[in-house]
Amino acid sequence: MNPVSSAKMWVRALFTVGMVTILSGCAALQTSTTKVTGSVSYRERIALSPDNAFLVVRLLDVSRAGAPSVEIASLRQPVSSPPMVFVLPYDAAKIDPRMSYAIEAKIVNANGDTLFRNDQSYGVLTRGAPSDVEILVRPVAHTLSDGARKTNGTDISRDIAAIEERLPAMRVIPGQYVASDHTVTYKAYVSPEGEPMMVEEHRDLGKYGKSDVKLYYRNNQLLRFSENATRVNFGGAESDTPLQYSLQLDFAQGRFSSGTKTVNGIASSPDEHEVSGAQAQSKVALSRIDAMLAQMNTNPTEAAGPKIFVCDDKSRFSVTFEKRIERAIVEFPGREPLSLSRIETGSGYGYGNEIYELRGKGEDAIWQTPSGDTHCAVSAETVSLALAPGNFPVVKVAELKAAGKGLWTEYFEDLQPAIIACLAENPGDLVSVLKAWPMNHGMVGVRTVNGNGGRYDCLVPADGLGTVHTELVETTTNILPGEDDVRFTPATGAYPGGKCFSHERLEDGATFVGWLSEKTC
Repeated sequence: MNPVSSAKMWVRALFTVGMVTILSGCAALQTSTTKVTGSVSYRERIALSPDNAFLVVRLLDVSRAGAPSVEIASLRQPVSSPPMVFVLPYDAAKIDPRMSYAIEAKIVNANGDTLFRNDQSYGVLTRGAPSDVEILVRPVAHTLSDGARKTNGTDISRDIAAIEERLPAMRVIPGQYVASDHTVTYKAYVSPEGEPMMVEEHRDLGKYGKSDVKLYYRNNQLLRFSENATRVNFGGAESDTPLQYSLQLDFAQGRFSSGTKTVNGIASSPDEHEVSGAQAQSKVALSRIDAMLAQMNTNPTEAAGPKIFVCDDKSRFSVTFEKRIERAIVEFPGREPLSLSRIETGSGYGYGNEIYELRGKGEDAIWQTPSGDTHCAVSAETVSLALAPGNFPVVKVAELKAAGKGLWTEYFEDLQPAIIACLAENPGDLVSVLKAWPMNHGMVGVRTVNGNGGRYDCLVPADGLGTVHTELVETTTNILPGEDDVRFTPATGAYPGGKCFSHERLEDGATFVGWLSEKTC
């Protein structure tokens, strides 16, 4: 065990003993309680005064997507030098093993203004999550949950007003669907060019109340998410008093920029669960619109696809060219479809949005992404999509521990069951592991990246059995020490291309497991 970890455990143990001594005198007055423990740190080299800065930690019920979090317990204490240790008691009777819970931590000043807060979720207590967490908080003035800059909302409000003005001239697609415990009726407003502009949803939550949601889009990216809801019996409490909830989130180029929230007239800041929930709902709405447009407007005899493309970087995808609506639907296995609008080209064809472009002529095409361009060609046979393992040096799993390079892969043999479980549940296609590490209580953390650049953190028992928790890493600034020094790509994936990686074939006994790709520049 390294000295820093030993010191941190000693401080936490000393603090816990002190807290137990203080709390024991009040035990007779409390209900049956237990506690969540942990520490809160920040990376900035600044000192905060305990006279005017405070650590606030809350235990939240985050079980219902699209609904406000419910506070189970909270504490407030003066700040200290990080890591700041906390012991948060809670009423065990309020915890339902079927639900999901998370810890929120923030540092506030004497006026209640938030200075730091966590920008990723820290699950606790149920579904295999621990009761002890190490939380990293970040300054809210510099970085939001996904790294986007704050705006004053003027441009977004102007765009919303312009969309509202155009609604009477737009095509309306009505629909209805059932989602778990509620029914949703909606209207999707689409421009004559087939571009989604606004989705209006009414959600009948049955005994839990109702909710009205609006999603505004610009260039096929979420511009604003707003919700007004009346909740009854929320969080399992039988109550006749309704909870009035309103949420408005603004996005710049699809990234969260600012937002407001009120619960029963009390204003607060939206949390990362609400932001990620809005983004997930937006993706589902866009996919539903694309599917309905394709069904309504495409004559199968005129459709030119799907065609399967294979690329020089080992990626592969299918493209369906929807001629009537001048769109191309690009699908990577295991990933949500991308809907690209037609763009003018001198010759051949072109489709794109603000992030991706597909330009081609005949059987050849160039696929453009933020990370670069790659040449692709139409595949005549599906079997040609199989990836060649490559002529690389071979390393055995059992040999990694003796490598002595200080890389996370030295413990690959111990982490392998958890890595396999996380890869099986990870969203996206062409997934690689950036890092894996052991955690408390027999758990393992695994960070992955998919072919679309999305990074995810996965929490799973070390033996790979039990519940797997996977969450999107919202911001590109959340970099783990040693992350991406070496990647592991399973045999079913595609090792990273470019000159900055050297590759090895990884074998477990005589079985080909995948590739290890070490960064060289």
